[in-house]
This record gives sequence, C-alpha cells and structure tokens, in this order.
Amino acid sequence: MLSVSDGILITERVLDASRSFTTDDPKLLALFTKTKSIFDRIVKNQNYSSKSLLTDDLIGLNKNRNNAFIAVRDITHGMSVSLLPDFSTKAEIINAIVMKHGDKIYAMGYKKKTASLLSLFSELDLPANQTLLTDLGLIVFYNSLKAAQTAFETKNKQKSDEKAVKTTDSEPATDIMVELAPALTDLLALIQIDNQLDHPTYGTVYSQLVTFINDVNTSARARKTRKQNGSSDDKPDTPPA
Repeated sequence: MLSVSDGILITERVLDASRSFTTDDPKLLALFTKTKSIFDRIVKNQNYSSKSLLTDDLIGLNKNRNNAFIAVRDITHGMSVSLLPDFSTKAEIINAIVMKHGDKIYAMGYKKKTASLLSLFSELDLPANQTLLTDLGLIVFYNSLKAAQTAFETKNKQKSDEKAVKTTDSEPATDIMVELAPALTDLLALIQIDNQLDHPTYGTVYSQLVTFINDVNTSARARKTRKQNGSSDDKPDTPPA
C-alpha cells in the first residue's frame, strides 16, 4: 500500500486533473466525490498531526512573563536596599512578598509558574500593597506582569481547546488510507476507460497522471531500498566460525 504522504500526493493530483471532467460525466463525478471526501479527511488528520502553531506563541508569551517578573523582582529588590528610607521601607514589604512566593518563578514549569504568579497576585492585589506599589512607582511594572500572565493563560487555553478538538475528531491516517486506496484505484480505472473510449478528450490528462504516478512509485521504491540498505549496514558483521 502507498504511504500516507504518497497517497495524499497522488490523490491531490488525480483530483485536480479530473475535476474539470466531472461536469459532463456523472459516473466520474460520483467516484470523484467519494475520493474527495476521504481525501479531505486524511488531509485534516495530517493537519492535526502537525505541530501546533500555538506552541511557538506560548514560548514567546512565557518569555514575556519571565521578563516582566524579573523586572518587578529586581526593581523591588534594588529599592529595598537603597539608601532612601522613604523608598526602602516600603520596598522591603513588597520585596518580602515577592521572595516568599519564589524569587526564581521564571525557572518553573508552565503550570507551577502560573500557580505561583496567581498566588503572588492575590497578595499584591490587596489594597495596602496596591498603595505601596503606587507610591513606589512600581504599579506599571506590576500591571505589565499581570498582563503578560493573562496573555499566556489565554493562549494556553486556546492550545488546550485545540488539543481537545484533535482528540475528538482525529482518525489514524493509516486507517483512512485503507479507504482512500480503493477509491483512488476506482477513480483511476474509470479515467483509463474514458481514455480508451474518448482518447482526444482524456488522453493528455491520462498520460500525465500515469507519468506522475510512476514517478511517485519510483521514488517510493528508492526510499524503501535506501532504508533497507541502511538497516543492513547497521547490522553487526557475523563473526567467523
């Protein structure tokens, strides 16, 4: 049987080549529609199997909240050890809260980091602490950290929803290929018959499809040979008797 990737490649070419003939050929239309339906399912499955585009987004958003946290931590610490009592006294309170929840929150995993930040927010959102942050001019940095966390959580939920949809809707590509192969064979067989009955109309397309399919099969056989040869090369030599 064809590999999934080769099956998709050939089916896409056959569908594109035969689409224009379906208007005047009801039998071809029926087989085309059946093959196209199975083809759409296997392509959908392949898309689900691909790496989520949201993964890279999450990495960037996680970096943002790391940087925002480090800014709050370092600025607060700097103020707490300053020689300006009006700042250091207030900053010591905020710094103690930050340290209590973890001065290395940025190094935690996604879930633990979110839990630690939310715990930190619950304390820093208290009115007295909000007043201290405002007096110190830190409120803008604190709000930046909260915004970074919100952005991360929003994107993380999107990724979780995407994963749930994949789990519900996806099918094994190899199972779909079992359906696609005979449907594609039937469609090609009808195009071959049409070529024999009306060569002037179907001849060019049929010849192009035969050439393309032969090229794909040749490439597939070459890959298989290389793989088999590679496996043989990996085997240890048989020791002499």
